Amino acid sequence: MITIFGDIIERNISKRVFLSICIVSIAISLLDFLFTLIAEISDLSLTYTLFDALTYSLNSIPGSIYAYLSYICLLGVLIGLGSLKEEGEIIAAKVLGKSNFKMVLASLRPATLIIIIGLIFQELYLPSISQSNEEIRLIKQNRISAEEGYWFASESSINFFGSSPNKNTVTDVEIYELGGKNDITKVIKSKRASRLDGEWILYDIRVHDYKNNSIDYLEDMNWNEGPNESQMRRVLSPKYLSISELDRALTDEGSEFRKNKLLLEYWRKIFHPVTTILLILLAVSFVFGSVRDDSLGRRILVGVLFAFSLNTLQSLFESMAAVSLLNPLYSVLIPIWIVLFIIVLFWKFKLHLS
Repeated sequence: MITIFGDIIERNISKRVFLSICIVSIAISLLDFLFTLIAEISDLSLTYTLFDALTYSLNSIPGSIYAYLSYICLLGVLIGLGSLKEEGEIIAAKVLGKSNFKMVLASLRPATLIIIIGLIFQELYLPSISQSNEEIRLIKQNRISAEEGYWFASESSINFFGSSPNKNTVTDVEIYELGGKNDITKVIKSKRASRLDGEWILYDIRVHDYKNNSIDYLEDMNWNEGPNESQMRRVLSPKYLSISELDRALTDEGSEFRKNKLLLEYWRKIFHPVTTILLILLAVSFVFGSVRDDSLGRRILVGVLFAFSLNTLQSLFESMAAVSLLNPLYSVLIPIWIVLFIIVLFWKFKLHLS
């Protein structure tokens, strides 16, 4: 048990780091909620009310927390270990025989647990939450158009839907059925379609039959050529897909442009835990220097500036990858290499593990 959780000194360090990460998470959650709400207020309308904006802002928090998890852990470790150092507990731990290496491990334990929980949540729940939140917002803001919706082709029709609040529901469906000469013979419009037991059902339907020159209205009907799992992965935004779904989507995808976007999101999610661990090691290197080093406030300021710079750098390389100027894998790895290089410099010239 001591090997896993450490002794009382290491558990004290782990507890302080864990509490600091939680406090930073709460602070960033509140800031993200406020900034998102302020941004959404300008879009209020008769269909998109203040309650809708509040709901959207609250539901955006899980995605923001996971996206900023690396920086949250960086600041949490800086605050947790920094406060222990200013209180003299780091020095006391060294006097009692604790090496820097063991204190680093004690800092990594709670952070690693948070990373694992975050990775599981991202794989199982976060894509669906983000998809539902974003798509419902677009529906209520009446921003769905032919340019912003989703198109896919089936054996005998071309299909469009405006949004997908979840993977079993689509809205604003338009089906263009094709004849033998690829001419449009029938247009079916439906406000909503749901997948029940593997079969798609259209609701509130208007059928314009060009062959018979007739218009019919139906309450519901089967949609035999509705999107399957593979087609949904092909048309949905990559951010709505988990790592396993991205892997399957890459296998099915034929478009190079779409594949580039999928690869970028895939490598970003794969290396997200690695980036988090590296930033924790960097935060530790800020703290475990000379006793006369900078104050806690200055360390936090340096940490914030570094996090902001790294986020800007990552955005720059990802933008280059999005327009095919850089391989998606390299766009994710280059910032990681830069962080690793800085860590090696800090640990080589500032720290001596024993």
